[in-house]
Order: sequence, then C-alpha cells, then structure tokens
Amino acid sequence: MNTRTNTNRSPRHTGGSQARGNRAQAGNPAQWRQSFERYSALAQGESDDRVARENYYQYAEHYLRLMHEAEAVA
Repeated sequence: MNTRTNTNRSPRHTGGSQARGNRAQAGNPAQWRQSFERYSALAQGESDDRVARENYYQYAEHYLRLMHEAEAVA
C-alpha cells in the first residue's frame, strides 16, 4: 500500500457555477451545432453497441446544453 502523498498536485477547482457561467461565451455556436449533429448521427448509427450509443448521446447532450446556454445569454 502506497501511503505517500503527492504535494505537486494543484487543488481542483470547485467553484462550479462560476465555471459554468462562462462556458456559453467561449466557443463557436456553429461548431457546437455541428458537433451536436455529428454525435447524434453517430449514436443513431450504433444499433448494436448500447454503451457506445449512450456515450455518443451524452456528447450530443453536452453540445445541446451549450447551445441552449448561448441562446439564454443572447
């Protein structure tokens, strides 16, 4: 059992709402739409692999949330 601690690690950022608040301004909504459509299509193409399909849907949902946040800010 390794009980040594790593003191070189920086602390994790835990200010969730502040980090999420700036996310809608960073990036390009056109690219988000393209990524959403790409991952949605990949998910629909995965008829045999349920895990891969769910993974692609989660990525698509991420980009969908970004698009909705950008609309709410505008």
